Amino acid sequence: MEEAVKEKGEEGPKAWEALPSVPNPSLAFLGLSGTRKEAEKAASAFSCRAFYVEEGEGKEREEGGFSLSSLSGGGQVISLKKPKEAPLSHLLFPLLPEEASLAVFDPGRVEIKGELYSMSSCYITDLGSREVLKNFSLLKQAGKKAIDLSWIKSEQWRERAKASLLSMPPSFFEIETGSLDALALILAGWGREEFGLPARFIQAPSYSSSVRSLAFGGPGWQRSVKEADAGKAFEIGDGERTFKTPKRVLDRGDLLIRQMELLPPDPLYFKCLEFEAQGAKDVG
Repeated sequence: MEEAVKEKGEEGPKAWEALPSVPNPSLAFLGLSGTRKEAEKAASAFSCRAFYVEEGEGKEREEGGFSLSSLSGGGQVISLKKPKEAPLSHLLFPLLPEEASLAVFDPGRVEIKGELYSMSSCYITDLGSREVLKNFSLLKQAGKKAIDLSWIKSEQWRERAKASLLSMPPSFFEIETGSLDALALILAGWGREEFGLPARFIQAPSYSSSVRSLAFGGPGWQRSVKEADAGKAFEIGDGERTFKTPKRVLDRGDLLIRQMELLPPDPLYFKCLEFEAQGAKDVG
């Protein structure tokens, strides 16, 4: 992480005027629920202003406040101490660059915060395996600014699958997974959109917590994309032939950076929140 210089924040409706400028005032990031590392990564990657929320103490807990760290590359990381009685948006708004597109990251369950949602250009969640069906429904209701990181997690799977199929339309589509998490279900939705097929879920070995492989086929042929080398490669199967290709290993901060590069959210994602599946009761 780049070296940071901490500065004391000023409060009030003109607080942003006292802050040093940033090279990229067109983008900003807000991370909720313990996301300091992600805020630092966003500020560094985009040379922008990035915020994260932490508990204040004493007067800060009652009235709110903030502190700023300037990164050597020009980005800024601001810790927000949420006021006890006022919404977080009241503290955030004066600190946002006037023309910034705001990406909000809420890694917990889907609980769209109205004012923050209206201020944002993208509201990002990370469901994992948390009440996925219920939360997918909430994401659909939230509107086209809300997106889960499962879409970015699925990107390499989708790219490899399409490359291995070329122009051959499959007549079946299987997902081998250890649990029906957000990644597995978003891939099922993608298969319905891409091929017009319901996904067939296959139980992966117990040590696999998420998607382990995809398989496609038709009369006389089959293709597969399987995770290999502890998630660092894909093994592509074409009948009796197999070969490996590198798989980018991305942590949560990397996934967020990728999603922020793709603002606004991909319209295809919203269609993939609807899916058809077979064998789901036998999985995870």
